[in-house]
Amino acid sequence: MSNYQVLARKYRPKNFYELIGQNHVCQALTNAIDTQRLHHAYLFTGTRGVGKTTIARILAKCLNCETGITSTPCGVCDVCISVDDGRFIDLIEIDAASRTKVEDTRDLLENVPYAPTQGRYKVYLIDEVHMLSTHSFNALLKTLEEPPEHTKFILATTDPQKLPVTIISRCLQFVLRPLPQEMLYQHLMYILNQEQVGFCDKALWQLAKSAKGSVRDALSLTDQAIAFGGGVLTEDTVTQMLGLVDSLDIVALIEDIFTDNRPNLTKTILKMRQQMVDAIAILDDIADTLHDLAMIQTLPDVPLDMSANQAESLLALAKQVSPTQLQLFYTLVNKSREEAQLAATPMQALEMTIIRMIAFDYVTSNQMPQTSSNENLANENLANENLANENLANENLANENLANENLANENLANENLANENLANENLANENLANENLANENLANPTRIDSHLPINQQQLSRMLKPPVQELTGVWTADKWDYWLSLARENQWLDADELALASQSIMMGSIDGECTFYTTNKNMQTNVTFKSFVCKFTQHFQQAKIDNQLHVLSDNPSLDVEQLPKNKAQSRQIQVYEIAQRQIMNSPNFQLLYQQGYLDTQNSHQMIKNIKLTFN
Repeated sequence: MSNYQVLARKYRPKNFYELIGQNHVCQALTNAIDTQRLHHAYLFTGTRGVGKTTIARILAKCLNCETGITSTPCGVCDVCISVDDGRFIDLIEIDAASRTKVEDTRDLLENVPYAPTQGRYKVYLIDEVHMLSTHSFNALLKTLEEPPEHTKFILATTDPQKLPVTIISRCLQFVLRPLPQEMLYQHLMYILNQEQVGFCDKALWQLAKSAKGSVRDALSLTDQAIAFGGGVLTEDTVTQMLGLVDSLDIVALIEDIFTDNRPNLTKTILKMRQQMVDAIAILDDIADTLHDLAMIQTLPDVPLDMSANQAESLLALAKQVSPTQLQLFYTLVNKSREEAQLAATPMQALEMTIIRMIAFDYVTSNQMPQTSSNENLANENLANENLANENLANENLANENLANENLANENLANENLANENLANENLANENLANENLANENLANPTRIDSHLPINQQQLSRMLKPPVQELTGVWTADKWDYWLSLARENQWLDADELALASQSIMMGSIDGECTFYTTNKNMQTNVTFKSFVCKFTQHFQQAKIDNQLHVLSDNPSLDVEQLPKNKAQSRQIQVYEIAQRQIMNSPNFQLLYQQGYLDTQNSHQMIKNIKLTFN
């Protein structure tokens, strides 16, 4: 058995002085502990891998160290060693993502009044606390506001916006910040020196940038790069592993776009295709580089979070680029990032972005034609201009005379034509009146029935499923109604709604039930798991079969009962009613009676009408 420990665990900070990038949190907690001003509940928020759980464990050691309550735990006593090994009995770590039900919270609160077994305080660490259900939060409120003296609560979350205000107001909140690239670079360099692993600076900068402020991600990527490179970190192995290109290559790419260097751009695209790079990550890098260029041009005093070589190349490029063109390209790249999901492949989206940027050949001020400073040439141009104006005036006068003569002739012709048209119109009206009398009965049979809806609100209501009482067992109508509620209240995300609309729930609403869908694959399995978590928040007594079933497993299920198909049926019904209402409207009937529409082209016109309902 291998004794190797991953870098993220091996170099996890064991006290506040080893923690990097969160000085504002360390200072506040250290002063609170030293002055014995301890709060009963703490809330740590921030992105992944910035130290939320680490700080919680350090705080647990500070409160329970055998040397006393101190901001510098000894690290050698039984309590400190137990916390570091994850076996301290009075540090209860709870994953809220897997224990969302109110019953789990009540079981937890039942043990709160009991005194700690080994330490001085019993510390409850609830990770991803935003995943708890509404009922769980309500059950936690009273205890969180007035816990026993021997109990401390530490809540951690990556999404504080989902927490109720009543929970946040009962806690002392600390926001943990993502780490800058420079700090991650220095941290990785220290760790690799300790591990005696060879590396190059460019490789570390690439890893620090890809981590996006997360220490854990940086160390995990470093572990992967060490394995990929056979124990050595080089620029080529890191870029190949991440599917990226070097940051200086991104600068060169942007420079080639600005200078319209198409041969170099062709080589760059072929190289990226050959390396099978991550096209979306390249778009992000281009956007970041354009942002850095804009900052250099507009706010040059703002420090750049990058290597010295990259900063030098950007400073040189910023002097050559037009600010207006730079803003245009940044907008193009951001728009392309949004549209990348619609492209056939991400690489296609990247290539089209480069082509669009080339196509917008902006004319800058230094490309405008220059005027001559020669005085004789200026006088000659002025003389030519005066001569051209004189010729133009003579030509306009001649044209004006000719136009007046033509206008007189045209008025005479129009007067004769008007008299002739008036006679023809009177004859046509007489024939049209006779024809209308013969066709009047043809339009009347399409009169709409009086019991049909006549306004937009009624038609909109018909698009929604009928109201159902959500008790007893699941039926196709009940499932369709609950899904409409989930869509209106945004209980589910887009993937979960798409899965549920092509599925049927069978079984008891407050008991055992089974989820049937049209097809099953890896993506639907992942979506199904997230759907179950949100579904059980609304039906806490429900016990869904963890196995995802397909409709063919149950012959009694009809595909026509799927919410998606039922919605389409309602839309067809509403469209037919609206179509008949339009055909029987006064304006439509008038057009029909006067012969502007017949049976064939009226139906064709109706098909081309797009109906919308709020």
